[in-house]
Amino acid sequence: MMELVRKCEIIYFLPDVAGGVTSVVHNLLKYRKGSDINYKVILTRLIERDEAHVSVDFEADETIVFTYSKFENLYSISKRLKNHISSSDSILVANDGLELRMVQLLKLPNKLIYIMHGDFGFYYNLIERNQGVIDQYIAISKFLDLKLKEKLNPENTGKISLKYFPVSRVNWTNIKSKSIDLIFVGALNERKGVQYLKPIYTEIQKVLPDVNLTIIGSGEFENKLKNQFKDNSNVYFFGQLNSNQVSAAMYDSKVLIFPSLVEGLPNVVVEAMKSFCVPVCSDLESGIPDLIEHEVTGFKIPIGDIEDFALHAISLIKDDIFREKIAVEAHNKVSLKFNPEQNAEGYENLIVNAKKSYKKYHGKTEGGILNQPYIPNTVVKIIRKLSLSPKL
Repeated sequence: MMELVRKCEIIYFLPDVAGGVTSVVHNLLKYRKGSDINYKVILTRLIERDEAHVSVDFEADETIVFTYSKFENLYSISKRLKNHISSSDSILVANDGLELRMVQLLKLPNKLIYIMHGDFGFYYNLIERNQGVIDQYIAISKFLDLKLKEKLNPENTGKISLKYFPVSRVNWTNIKSKSIDLIFVGALNERKGVQYLKPIYTEIQKVLPDVNLTIIGSGEFENKLKNQFKDNSNVYFFGQLNSNQVSAAMYDSKVLIFPSLVEGLPNVVVEAMKSFCVPVCSDLESGIPDLIEHEVTGFKIPIGDIEDFALHAISLIKDDIFREKIAVEAHNKVSLKFNPEQNAEGYENLIVNAKKSYKKYHGKTEGGILNQPYIPNTVVKIIRKLSLSPKL
């Protein structure tokens, strides 16, 4: 009897929260080449987290929404999550923290890849604490590549690779007919700098009173932002849109206003540049230098500098020839660097061929002290809901 050969399985774990990580994983799967690989996406949804959920079709062989509560015993959560892993040969690709904790607590032997998406203390703490079980790191920008090398133990720095992610190409050719002057795309929260949108817009209006602004996204700042702009008839809120709708809006836009406070390598900026939409961005060392050469492929503005954001947006809107020149330079740069097919294949090859190293589990308690294998989940939930102590 012929023995059945198990297909290679790659499992992407990511939070069930709409954002840049979603776009990255979506494009990795959309442009994948390996037909002999079984791809699975597991969206981890914390039920107490009130944010927009992922709505894209990942085009994976299987997509699973895994729900859990902050009141649960982490061992119970991890065991349920493990049930979705086909075998010890499945390759796990982590983008957050829950999957790392599962590997640690259950001492899983699977090959584990970690994609470093952002310049956040949370991520750095994760990789330092779990470097004994991670077999390969993927840094999405030059800055994150350097930071990882600083944070990891010397014996682990050889596991780091800088890989730009795939971004869909833009097939439109008419870049002259654009009806949206300014666009913002992203979560409507303070980290994305949306508190600067109204002051920037007001400053631009002093010179261009009829300038229009389109805001795409949702978040905790949404109602406050709508109230700030309630007297501005040229400001439009479109909420959460799918990737095709965002792409169409971006292509119809002249200038992306991106006043974010902290990022990795922002996917939305790459999408804007591919769409001949000129980015005016906060000068963040994590990712923006990979994309923008000031006054050549976009503009880098000191964080929170309202006047400088407005000044450069005004110059781009008033001068079509100047804007189109920069738009073409920006498009050409990212089209080469973020090639969808080549970059997806590069990720796939790196993930499949990464060397599986000996696991060094740290054996420490993850999270609160109630996260113990011998404490029933029902007991843990009851105690935690009593809010007796944050250490529980």
